[in-house]
Amino acid sequence: MNNYLLKQFWRNKAYILSLLLLFFAGLMAIYTGKKFLDKNQDIIAKSASYQKQSIDKTVKYHSDDLGLILYYLKFNLVNETPRLSALNIGLRDINPSIQGVTIRNLEEQRYNSDFYNPANAASGNFDLSFVLVFLFPLIIIAFCFNLISEEEESGRWKLLSVQSKDLGKLIDAKMLIRFIAITAVYLLLLIIAKVWVNIPIDGNFLAFAALGWLYLSFWFALCRWIISFRRSSGVNALILLVVWVGMNFIVPMSSNIFIQKNYPVNESLDAVMEQREGYHTKWDEAKKPTMDRFYKVYPQYKNYKVEETASSSWVWYYAMQHMGDLESSRSSVNYRQKMKMRNEAASVLGYIFPNIQLQMATSALAKTGMENHLEFAEGLKTFHENKRLSFYMPIFSGASSQTIDWNALKVEYFETSDRMDLLKMLLPIISLIFLLLILSQFKYRKLC
Repeated sequence: MNNYLLKQFWRNKAYILSLLLLFFAGLMAIYTGKKFLDKNQDIIAKSASYQKQSIDKTVKYHSDDLGLILYYLKFNLVNETPRLSALNIGLRDINPSIQGVTIRNLEEQRYNSDFYNPANAASGNFDLSFVLVFLFPLIIIAFCFNLISEEEESGRWKLLSVQSKDLGKLIDAKMLIRFIAITAVYLLLLIIAKVWVNIPIDGNFLAFAALGWLYLSFWFALCRWIISFRRSSGVNALILLVVWVGMNFIVPMSSNIFIQKNYPVNESLDAVMEQREGYHTKWDEAKKPTMDRFYKVYPQYKNYKVEETASSSWVWYYAMQHMGDLESSRSSVNYRQKMKMRNEAASVLGYIFPNIQLQMATSALAKTGMENHLEFAEGLKTFHENKRLSFYMPIFSGASSQTIDWNALKVEYFETSDRMDLLKMLLPIISLIFLLLILSQFKYRKLC
């Protein structure tokens, strides 16, 4: 019987065409991800050359003033992009993987390209995750929606009920063939992606593969449950398509509106405005209050005094810049906290909707999600402070630009913590699969 069912499946040209279309869509998605990754790596490679050229040119034309040199110079921090990000681009297309900052105020530089809300980024990148979330379920629905109803509508069901002792096993055998075919396409795409993009086979890649396979299994389990009610083919298809549309469009959009309403984020703009106001007002104020606050934060620079009558002073200028950052620090902290709260709210939805869980979990594995964005923001803050403090002393003491080893100033790299909670990632989808299998099994017992 199984050989007959297998031949029946492969002789159906519509099924073969569907698998081929799915395969080619996956290839295009891998190509898109690879192009994105190559472009990203090219920008990072060029940034090192650009930074060196910028340093050489600035030092050449302003060699007599170290403070002025460092006023212009930007130092680049790279958010390392793993090869796995080619399969899930996530937020990396709108949040740059490299950011350059001067030793002046940070908040304005941090949010120069961040007036939008990063949580609004859609999962619309045509990468393998997109194909997995949106296209694979459609093919699964097309394969499975009429496994029972077709037999009943053609009049073969009564004949099968006489010839077969267990119709449930017959339907499961047909579904298993489709499951193996879909799984084969998925695994073949992963193998091609691994070779083509040169993705290392590590824990993150294996977890990505497991999450994708479980997501496909969820849709087969859902189809098994829906068809077990023995409704007509049209009703089964309609129900499954409504679920697909609801999960992939209605729920994400409505939840996004809900999250935005409950966690409004205006702090990035507030931080920029507060920083600018805090910085610009210092020009019209006495220098002593600014310097007193600066000395309180950095007592090691107390020996560098600034007179009220001084027409210009790099000590006061950079102190003034940092005070602008301090005055906007509350908005900056609130911004990051709210973004974390938004991300946590979306994570809760992942326990109910496997498509959201898959997108969030795979973006975390590929380091292209909101967690990575926020961690990089913290890393940029530390990077900026280290740069400032390393140059304050030479600037304040009036050191010559020749005392600085400019060749040692290379592009630096930020590495995020590689935390992976497999149970938290896999358990929600596994639980839903088992629930659907149990519910459908109760219905299968009544098949006759």
